[in-house]
Amino acid sequence: MERAKTRKNSAIEFISRHLVTTAYQAIVRVRQTNIAKILDVADSTILRRSEKLTETMDILAASGVQDFVFEGEKKLPLDEYRY
Repeated sequence: MERAKTRKNSAIEFISRHLVTTAYQAIVRVRQTNIAKILDVADSTILRRSEKLTETMDILAASGVQDFVFEGEKKLPLDEYRY
């Protein structure tokens, strides 16, 4: 088992961690109580439900998603940034 090759790709893992972090930042921006009211669930379940984000973000990263755009944001392609 020590010599078994993994299928994990370091670029995919990096993007996945970025997506998870961005998703958690979005959750933290809004109070947990407000999210619970919108979803009509108990406050205590919000962070517990978000534990599944890591697996979901792995799937999104593997399918080519690299970032999220939130309401009011605009993402520019790298070639449009000024250095």
